[in-house]
Amino acid sequence: MWYTNTISQSLKKVNSLFTSSLPNQSLFLALFRVSIAVVALTELLSIASDFRLFFSDTPALGPIRLYYLESGYFSKMHNIHGFLVENGIDAYLTEIVIIYAVFLIFLGLGFLTRFSAVVALLLQLFIYKSFASLNYGYDYFLTMSLFYCFLFPVGKYSSIDSILFGKKSIMNFNYRLVLQLHLSIAYFYGGLAKALDPGWRDGNSVWKAMVSVENDYYLIPPLVFIIIGVGTVILEMFYPVLIYFKKTRPVALYSVVLMHVGIAMAMNLYAFSMIMIVWNVCAFGKIELADRKQKIPGYELAS
Repeated sequence: MWYTNTISQSLKKVNSLFTSSLPNQSLFLALFRVSIAVVALTELLSIASDFRLFFSDTPALGPIRLYYLESGYFSKMHNIHGFLVENGIDAYLTEIVIIYAVFLIFLGLGFLTRFSAVVALLLQLFIYKSFASLNYGYDYFLTMSLFYCFLFPVGKYSSIDSILFGKKSIMNFNYRLVLQLHLSIAYFYGGLAKALDPGWRDGNSVWKAMVSVENDYYLIPPLVFIIIGVGTVILEMFYPVLIYFKKTRPVALYSVVLMHVGIAMAMNLYAFSMIMIVWNVCAFGKIELADRKQKIPGYELAS
């Protein structure tokens, strides 16, 4: 049938996009693994003193237990949870957070990398999704980051695994392109959603996000908020186009990094800004190999 051939040809084109003209991805994979582990550990340590507010016998903000572990999402793990409770290890915070931190360290070092990534991913979900109403962009991007660390062969290079388990396999897939496409789609639809919101065009949304009783940003002229709002919409909506072309890629990359630095400074969203900068630099940064013989390009077609 004609539609069968059409689907088959489309799948072949998509496959060739990810498998033809493969760049050397060793530094990208190692950098992404270490950066995500460092960001996750930094954020975990920064809020460690506040975890008692989320998980305690008298919780101030969140649940007493890791409710997400007991949810329908992980029904297959209910027996494991029951076993732990019967043996005196209840689903409270201390043990879970320590184990989570240990596996993040293992991930950063590249020790039992895929296993460490999937355990860290599950524990991250158990901990943070238990107070999902307080989650924001960082939590979702960290979940996706740990999933990519499990999916990608990030432990093949500059890792303990590469020392223990010998030779490296030949890359037959452009993993970096997956991250590039993910970012392009995320920024485009984020910009589109903002463009449909009048608050981003008149500066009101930026004003609400920045101004509080703890700062004096209310003294900033309204025109500045309008410029920031419209500029953010334009940058995010046209990010896929600007980042695609080699000549405009540095401008787009520097602009989006500066945008996230501004978010960190003005809104105190340091973890979110860090993880977004890591994604952008790993996906589109001009990363050079140690032997300087080959560069990892951005979009393959744009290089």
